Amino acid sequence: MNRGFFSDSKKNEIIKNHLEKNLAKYGQMNYAYGVMNKRNADDMIIVTDFPEYWTDVYFKNKHQYIDPIIINALNRVSPLIWDESLQINSQWTIDKIFSAVKPYYDIISGQTFVLHDQNNNLAVLSLYINKFLMADINEEVKRHKNDLQGLLIDTHEMLLHLYREENKPQQTAESTLSSRENSILYWSSTGKTYPEIARILNITVSTVKFHMGNIVRKLGVKNAKHAISLAIELNIISHPSDK
Repeated sequence: MNRGFFSDSKKNEIIKNHLEKNLAKYGQMNYAYGVMNKRNADDMIIVTDFPEYWTDVYFKNKHQYIDPIIINALNRVSPLIWDESLQINSQWTIDKIFSAVKPYYDIISGQTFVLHDQNNNLAVLSLYINKFLMADINEEVKRHKNDLQGLLIDTHEMLLHLYREENKPQQTAESTLSSRENSILYWSSTGKTYPEIARILNITVSTVKFHMGNIVRKLGVKNAKHAISLAIELNIISHPSDK
């Protein structure tokens, strides 16, 4: 975990108190509010009522890369209802994620509310049901799913507000891209190949590849395809004639 990613303990305690105050009305249950950078999963925080050693084990073993709840949440916007059968493959199971807190927290099911924010973060609010708690809590959560989705939104907005100065970018991605890089990114986003872009811009294919390499580096992504999708999501591509 990156210690600079929403890592102020005092601010996170405010978030924790806010969550526990609002969740108390739904009965006794365990919860976890997590925020993960979708471009770098190592950047993640978890605010939870589980013991601290659970989060220590979670991050030490990089469980966010194999957590079936997180992986499912990355590809959806609606709440996720899950039980022990949820898994990515035979090794990546719910049971493995909670092994550090057994037998005190025998998690058997839960619901996870999902939010994707404007900063390319995934935020989730998971409510866990273990075998020691009443089964009707699960039904209570289902009845109030809209309120709980709203709680996630309110909580995440509070987090962003608390950290607004620390996370203010020094410069926008748009301002860091040169006019040539914007042109290459624009034509790439329209489906043009490198040779086609080279002809349009009257440059060599190797020059197109050179600039695309710079774009990938500046946006902090792994490849050109990811750069294009992220640039579209962030709305930082403009038509070359507008530059």
